[in-house]
Amino acid sequence: MTDQQPPTPEQIKNPISAAKDWLTFIIAVVAAISGIIFWVQSVGKVDYQRIERDVAEIKVEMKEIQQQNGEILRLIGQLEGKVEGLR
Repeated sequence: MTDQQPPTPEQIKNPISAAKDWLTFIIAVVAAISGIIFWVQSVGKVDYQRIERDVAEIKVEMKEIQQQNGEILRLIGQLEGKVEGLR
């Protein structure tokens, strides 16, 4: 026969302590994952804002170039007219 003794108070506390440890571990993992997700989103947001700012600057520069091209084409047309007038 096996010699079994009734559980001691320490053995009864162990499942509660183990459950507490597991719960603490799970909460720590969830908090770490949440922190990483929020960090990645904030980093992505900064990059996205920088890209939006760069695109806005490029649009302004394109409009300026289009205006300058219009002036250049107008001057070329005037020069062609003068050259044809000289012939």
